[in-house]
Amino acid sequence: MEFKKLKKFYKNKKVLVTGNTGFKGIWLFLILKFLGAKVKGFSLPLYKNDSFIFFKILKKNLNKETVYGDVLDYNKLFKTIKLFKPQIIFHFAAQSLVIESQKKPKKTLETNLIGTNNIIKICFKIKSIKSLIVATSDKCYLNKGKKKPFKENSELGGVEVYSSSKAMCEQLINLYLLNNAKINSFGLSSIRAGNVIGGGDFGNYRIIPDIIKKFKSKRLTLRNPKHIRPWQHVLDVCYAYLLVPVFHYKDKKKYSGPYNVGPSNKNFVNVLNLTKKFISMLGKNYEINFKKNIFTESKLLLLDSKKIYNLLRWSPHYGIETSIKKTASWYKNYLNKNDIKKFTELQIKHYFDDQ
Repeated sequence: MEFKKLKKFYKNKKVLVTGNTGFKGIWLFLILKFLGAKVKGFSLPLYKNDSFIFFKILKKNLNKETVYGDVLDYNKLFKTIKLFKPQIIFHFAAQSLVIESQKKPKKTLETNLIGTNNIIKICFKIKSIKSLIVATSDKCYLNKGKKKPFKENSELGGVEVYSSSKAMCEQLINLYLLNNAKINSFGLSSIRAGNVIGGGDFGNYRIIPDIIKKFKSKRLTLRNPKHIRPWQHVLDVCYAYLLVPVFHYKDKKKYSGPYNVGPSNKNFVNVLNLTKKFISMLGKNYEINFKKNIFTESKLLLLDSKKIYNLLRWSPHYGIETSIKKTASWYKNYLNKNDIKKFTELQIKHYFDDQ
């Protein structure tokens, strides 16, 4: 879709983003502001950990537009949505780390499943809402290690708590789509995105944030060097998120349902490959060590994204080399203490200028 058409669609639209203090949530929030939307965030209060570094950098700009709360707090969530009267909701709030989910299974299941259910239930009660997008994960599929890309109708399941919680989210969404006539009042879709890279990710147990955290020592430990993932840049993924509501407005029933969002097959690389490329683009040398992973994670994850391409004409703008280069450039600016808000906005502008 042409940038002018996308900007025309979102201009002055009221959009709520849950989890807007997280990595993808911040990027989407900033893009929506760039497109002229009226944006409100709903997120947990900021904790004293690295995950919120990106938001803390931008806090002065985003704090006034953010309501702090838990998606498990139905009453506060309902009150926030009722007062704001959004037309579009992007639901990103989740416990999104595999290892963290193993340590806190109850919290993970509650946040990812009950939190999603709360959002959907509220959407039935607020007439202004025309589109709800739920961010799930490519890990929602039952991964048997086969070299065959998952399609949207592939079997759901999980090999650990996080992937199981996302599979259950998908089943919950499908339940609403199949059994509730009221769903016709708004479009409902889940986005199953592959592994996302880009500036601003400081989460725990993630490859690129781990490299940045070890910038001084230059010693890095990898858990799964040979694991293959569908890496893609955050701007490409956000663009996919943004497209779906446009089509919900055209035909809620036709365009509701799940969408895979992943790169082309040639952009699937293993963890070690990604690590070496990123370190090289940083212009640094690291000592790389390997450690056996005590948690269960799928070795191979491939996605088939033909549906979103055929229906919505989405395809990734950046290949793996450009994605890594853009990501490295962002962190270089961060490490050099440059104006990161300005640089992030510049990357957004360049992305849409090229559309």
